Amino acid sequence: MATTSQAPPEARTDTAGTSRLRRLHEAGAAPFFVLAALVVAVGAYDSSFFQAASLIALLEQAAPLTLLAVGEALVVLTGRIDLSNAGLASLAGVALAHGLGSWGPAAVALVVVGAALCGTLIGVIHITTQVPSFIITLGFLGIFAGLSLTTSRADSILVTDGYGSIEWIFYRIFGLPISYLLVLLAALALMAWMKALPIGRRIRAIGLNERAAAHSGIRTRGIVIGVFTASATLAGLAAVFQVARLQSAGATTSDALLLPAIAAVIVGGTAISGGIGGVGRTLCGALVIALLRVGLDLVGVNAAFQPILYGGIVIMAIAATANRRRGASVA
Repeated sequence: MATTSQAPPEARTDTAGTSRLRRLHEAGAAPFFVLAALVVAVGAYDSSFFQAASLIALLEQAAPLTLLAVGEALVVLTGRIDLSNAGLASLAGVALAHGLGSWGPAAVALVVVGAALCGTLIGVIHITTQVPSFIITLGFLGIFAGLSLTTSRADSILVTDGYGSIEWIFYRIFGLPISYLLVLLAALALMAWMKALPIGRRIRAIGLNERAAAHSGIRTRGIVIGVFTASATLAGLAAVFQVARLQSAGATTSDALLLPAIAAVIVGGTAISGGIGGVGRTLCGALVIALLRVGLDLVGVNAAFQPILYGGIVIMAIAATANRRRGASVA
């Protein structure tokens, strides 16, 4: 009589634990638990964190990161990745710093539109050549870095003329930073748009099974180009926020936000293989990463070591929550 082999109890326990963690992650609850735990931990270490000034500063720091993370999440939902958006934000910041004196508020619109066109170009090249998005965006990251260094002459650009056009972004209304309120309104509008219109379901369908989505009549090419355009547009907006906050721009001003933005997407519950996640989760994930940065500074962790932690977070989050049964690769 045939016997059925069974996995050892330890293996079954590990599998069940991983499965529960994955379900919690996919339900979108995990980042909220992590955020609550971090708030308690940081507050216990330094009670001044709960003061209004500290919380407002946290939201102000989180604004550019959240914009980059939301744009990244849209791309990741289709089963792809954008490694160029932080580099594009640095380039856009340099362009804005140069243009504000001559063009004033119009420079903001020109920079955001220019960033959007760069995203469209990335999407078109990716779709037409069928080269993986990882390779295409990595190449554009190098292009944007070179252009940033060239146009800034590898130096920081102090913004004086025309700064009043964007200075108001970091004013406060009723004690709350306008910058984060704008980010929150944009994110809520995007969430409503994705929920109310078929585009949200189509983006997720592409991430879950692009071939099946195409056979069902979804115009996958246009949507993929669209998410890269959206990611680049939000990168342009992040550049405006960075220049408004720092009153300066440099060739690498936003480069350091690339890994934290990806970490925010993954920690927020968006599956790296696509199809699962959303903007709301990414908002929470961005707050987790912003709060983690504050906590690391409080305990005295050198900024040079912080990217190591972000990289570890990405690896552990993917390892713990990836659905290996799908076997899908990111294009």
